Amino acid sequence: MQHRVAVAVAGLALFGLGCAKKDATGPQKEGTSPQLNAGVRVVNAYSQAVDVLVDGAVAVASVAPGSLDTVLQSAGNHTVALRAAGVTTSGLQVKTAEGSVVTVAALRWGAALAASTLDDTNAVVPSGATKVRVLHLAPNAGEIQVARTQPDWLSPPLIGWKIPFLYDSVHIGDPLANPFYQSTVGPWDVRVWRTPSEDALGWDGATARVSFTLASGEKRTVLVLDKPGGGIELSVID
Repeated sequence: MQHRVAVAVAGLALFGLGCAKKDATGPQKEGTSPQLNAGVRVVNAYSQAVDVLVDGAVAVASVAPGSLDTVLQSAGNHTVALRAAGVTTSGLQVKTAEGSVVTVAALRWGAALAASTLDDTNAVVPSGATKVRVLHLAPNAGEIQVARTQPDWLSPPLIGWKIPFLYDSVHIGDPLANPFYQSTVGPWDVRVWRTPSEDALGWDGATARVSFTLASGEKRTVLVLDKPGGGIELSVID
């Protein structure tokens, strides 16, 4: 189920906690307690730096647009809020578990700063299968085109994602609007173009692309993010 909180303030932007792209887990803030074995991952999908507050305290300051980061926390219930330009969202209630992370996205919702969970608890992967979804989290990219090969379909014609594919913070966590697609075990190759400016580049000319191999029961989410200086880039999370 999707959860979202927002505050209506024009021109707010949120985003990303410093993390390398194409990183399946994202960097972590080192904790001093052995009990800090769970985490909250934040994806900044807006256009300004944002502070991340966990349980009322600043956990990460000035997160850059188009990036992501993970903050170690003890397992249990936590309140996550996002702050930009001095305005803070209402708290988003999350529950962390040992050995895993909860993903929260900072989004542009109309003219407001918003927060939404990205975790899909219904995306169960059967034995012998794998699942992948793509989320459009690049507010400056406009419409994008996504194509893929997957373990049971490794050659052209390529398989497309949904058309049109627009930044849509309202339905970002909706499993019907952004479903996981299922295949067999093996390699996935996902490539993204901005439409229509990059359509003519073709499969081998995609400006954003990522490849990974999944084992039985594994799933991944590919995030399309704004690239600093212009364009788009991809990050892969569990």
